[in-house]
Amino acid sequence: MKKPIKVPANEALHIRVFALSMSEARATTLPATLSNALGVNHVSPDGVEIFARSALGEMSLSDFLIEGNDVIAESVEPDRAKLDALEGYIMLVYSSAFKGKAAALTPQPELTLIGTYPQHGVDTTSKVDLETPAALPQDVAPEAPPARKRPSDAAMSGRIATLALLVAFAVVALMIWIGG
Repeated sequence: MKKPIKVPANEALHIRVFALSMSEARATTLPATLSNALGVNHVSPDGVEIFARSALGEMSLSDFLIEGNDVIAESVEPDRAKLDALEGYIMLVYSSAFKGKAAALTPQPELTLIGTYPQHGVDTTSKVDLETPAALPQDVAPEAPPARKRPSDAAMSGRIATLALLVAFAVVALMIWIGG
């Protein structure tokens, strides 16, 4: 028996590529028996893509993974020749097929894992600790800045008196200068 293929809980942004050694009729009905084929109970067909290699036309499978599925190019390089040599049917199993649950895949003998390849992007499924005070919801609306107070009557009187003294000083200085 082969060693199970482990899928960690909350995995995101990975693609597992399987070569399918089966007839076209069996490959096209595989989505209906996917859980049995992969040997795991919780797998969603929405996260699985099965297609004939010929459907890619002139494009290589490695380029399809890199350009069409945003797989990190460096992760494909070690398996490029193996990927590009595949014929027949291919199955891509995306991390989303497991809906965040851990799994131990025991695929049927007709399914051969070629490799697991990470995709570019931001992992939005991992848990983030939002316990810092800035991240917690605020119950109280922020306070508005205090309104400016109107100056008191005494302050206004002092300002008027100062202005009157300055005007009187200027008039006296002008008279002394003209008269002198």
